[in-house]
Amino acid sequence: MLRYADAMTMPSTSVRLSPLAWATALLPLVTMHVCYLLSASEQLVPWCLPWFEGCTSISRASRSGTAYFVFKAGMLPACVCMMLFWWANRHWLRQMQVEPKIWWWLGMLAALPLALYTVVLGHAGDTPYLLRRIGVVGFFGLTFLAQLGLSVSLRHSPMSAAGKSLLRLCGFTLLVGIASLILGVIWPEHYDTMDDGFEWALAVLINLHTLRVAWLWHRSGFAVNVSSVS
Repeated sequence: MLRYADAMTMPSTSVRLSPLAWATALLPLVTMHVCYLLSASEQLVPWCLPWFEGCTSISRASRSGTAYFVFKAGMLPACVCMMLFWWANRHWLRQMQVEPKIWWWLGMLAALPLALYTVVLGHAGDTPYLLRRIGVVGFFGLTFLAQLGLSVSLRHSPMSAAGKSLLRLCGFTLLVGIASLILGVIWPEHYDTMDDGFEWALAVLINLHTLRVAWLWHRSGFAVNVSSVS
C-alpha cells in the first residue's frame, strides 16, 4: 500500500480525507437515482432504465413531488463536498511532489453552476430554464476540464498508471459528449428520445471518475493536518 510520510507522521490532528471523496461521488449518484425512483413510484415519470432508454431526464425526475425536496437536500451538500474535494486534490498532488495547475480551481468553480441548477429546478418560466441550461453546461464543462487536468497531473506522479486509466475514462466521456452533439445535428427528429439517456450517461461517467479518485485517496492513506494546511 502506498503511503506518504506526511500522512504517517502527522499528530492526532491528522484527518484522512477519503470519506470526503466518497461523499463527493456517491451523494449526487444516490440522490438522482433516489429521485427517479420516487418520481416513478408517484407516477410522475415512467418506469424504465433511464441510462439506456432515456425515458426521462434527471430534471424531470427531480422537479416534482417528494423528489423536489430530496434533490435539493442531497445536491446542495454535494456542491459543498465538491468544492472541498477539488481543494483537497491540490494538497494530495503536492504530497506526491506534483504542483497542480489551475484545473483545481475549475473543479471548485463547477460547484457554483450545479448549485444554481439545483436551486432553480422545479420553477417554470424562460428565466429558470435559461439558468438551468447554464447550470448544466457549466457544471459538466468545468468538471470535465478539472478531471482531465487531474488525470494528466497524476501521470507525472507515483500513480502514473492510475492517471492513464483516468485519462481513458475522460476520453470515453468526451466521446459520449461528442456523439450526443453529432446525433443532435444529423438526427434531430429522433434525438429527443436519446438526449435524456446521454444526460444520465454523462452524469454517471463524471461521478465514476470521482469514485476512482476516492479509491486512490483511500489506498494512499491521504490525510491533511488541519492545523497546518493553508
